Amino acid sequence: MADNDLEIFLTARNVLVELRLNLAKAVSAGYKKGETETAVKSLIEVQQAIDVIDHASEELEELDEAEHDED
Repeated sequence: MADNDLEIFLTARNVLVELRLNLAKAVSAGYKKGETETAVKSLIEVQQAIDVIDHASEELEELDEAEHDED
């Protein structure tokens, strides 16, 4: 079960990493009033989501390791 859960986290992370890159491209394209600020805010939110997924993935891996140690 943990493998499937981890796969879900990794898939979600990959989607967010791609989104982060697209947002960075939007910011690097040059300043456009309103759009650039929105892209920067979205970039920060996406990075926070990636951090949350990384943390949750680590917890899941630790839990999985602990369960294997009990066997």
